[in-house]
Amino acid sequence: MNYQAYYRKYRPRTFDDVKGQEVIVRTLRNQVKTGRIAHAYLFCGSRGTGKTTCAKILAKAINCEHPVDGNPCTECASCRAIQAGTSMNVIEMDAASQRGIDSFRQIISEIAYPPTEGRYKVYIIDEVHMLTPEAFNAFLKTLEEPPEYAVFILATTDPQRLLPTVLSRCQRYDFRRIPTAVIEERVREVLDMEGVSAQAEAVHMIARRSEGALRDALSIADQCVSFFPGEELTYDHVLEVLGTVNTDVYRQMLSDAVHGDAASLIGRLDQLLADGRDVRQIISDLTWYLRDVLIFKASAGSGEMEDLLEEDREELLEDSDLVSEKQLMYYIEVLSDLTAQLRISSNRRVLAEIALIRLCRPQVSPGNLDALESRVSEIEKRIEEGIPAAAIPAALPGGPQAGAGPDAAGKDASGKDAEEAQKQRVKAVAPQLFQKIAAQWKQTMNSLPKEGNLQGRGQILAMLCEPHYSAEDPETLYLPLTHNWYDSLAYDQVLREQIMAALEEKYGVCPEIRFVDVSERASRGLLKVESRQEALKNSGVDFPIEIE
Repeated sequence: MNYQAYYRKYRPRTFDDVKGQEVIVRTLRNQVKTGRIAHAYLFCGSRGTGKTTCAKILAKAINCEHPVDGNPCTECASCRAIQAGTSMNVIEMDAASQRGIDSFRQIISEIAYPPTEGRYKVYIIDEVHMLTPEAFNAFLKTLEEPPEYAVFILATTDPQRLLPTVLSRCQRYDFRRIPTAVIEERVREVLDMEGVSAQAEAVHMIARRSEGALRDALSIADQCVSFFPGEELTYDHVLEVLGTVNTDVYRQMLSDAVHGDAASLIGRLDQLLADGRDVRQIISDLTWYLRDVLIFKASAGSGEMEDLLEEDREELLEDSDLVSEKQLMYYIEVLSDLTAQLRISSNRRVLAEIALIRLCRPQVSPGNLDALESRVSEIEKRIEEGIPAAAIPAALPGGPQAGAGPDAAGKDASGKDAEEAQKQRVKAVAPQLFQKIAAQWKQTMNSLPKEGNLQGRGQILAMLCEPHYSAEDPETLYLPLTHNWYDSLAYDQVLREQIMAALEEKYGVCPEIRFVDVSERASRGLLKVESRQEALKNSGVDFPIEIE
């Protein structure tokens, strides 16, 4: 006999074999036992939940010569013919490919003839929502009052697209997604019957990735066995076949996002892409993991999370302590928007990298009210402590920038009071020194550290901006940036501290660094090298300018 896929080979043959649809199975069995057979049924539900399977079992049961407690006997000539697909009494039709009015004209003409054998003529119409309005209208009268020997079973994954006139003529049964534990048990049974040894973690992963579709689970198991014939099916084997990675990777990515480590997060994405993973699959898996953490946190580990392994539960508990529900919802929202963009974009990697940076920099995301509220709260707190608003770092509290420089207690590395140490620094930039800083700006920026969060940022600043000066505020260097780069760099306190340290080491002066939008230069009265030189000349001051 030719090879058959698992989901076909082990398709249920009686109602007792159907998994996860107990209410529907019980109702259909009772109808068969009592003879209360409806003339039209509508089976609704997502893929792989048993719609077509139950339709075929019902067709067998109402034509069976020796039904057993509402189940088909599977032994009589009628059952064998229907099972083999050779019965003239059961007509299967794919409405996705036969969706026009001509197909239903043929049904209307054929239905006038009673079955040649058995009691019922059964029409199973799959994906019925694909029919054209003309075909539906031609079918309505026959669907409402068919001959007593005719039964219609309509199956669809999208009942919302059906006309109300069709819905009102059918008994509707909604097939729910099958619980993970039920799928896991069935996959284990099939693998045992096939003589395949499998780790419990592997079977659990297959069941969870099927998303409630038993057919999908059996297809994944079949694919895994074919990929590793004669071997024990392991958790790593399943991950390799699915094109995904261990949950530990997504736990690390969540930790990077929480701690604002964009360099590490982008590095993990680069490594996954280098290993041949698809960017859409990576983002999808990360989104689902964040969803699991959110549901676990919101439900305190109860509800639909009951199917988790104990080690999964411990990991989710640990990760849920790292992050708030608001942060998780923000992460999921960003990644969901990214998923929609990836479907139509040719620059998927670039979009993914931007989205991951947004996870690490929530304060630069437009419309992020939570980040704004946190920023306002931090400003209010610092002002109450007597710290001037200008000295408040433009970073989110609790983020990685807040941990740079002086510690939370206001002490620097040597234990001195940070505010006192700041006062001892020379902050005012003399006009001549400003000219020198501006002339050697590229060299200074290229000398910034090239590891961690600052990787490549010095080179970016060297190319994108030049320092500006305000006569009213000689203690501050202003760095104008275009809008897109302003959002990415303006709130990075670590970067600002490194620029200040580089200027202090090179020139002995430590001015405040303030990023501004390039459109604000005129309104703030900011001057750069040429304009500052002209202003000084007008004041009677002249001196040579060092050119880099």
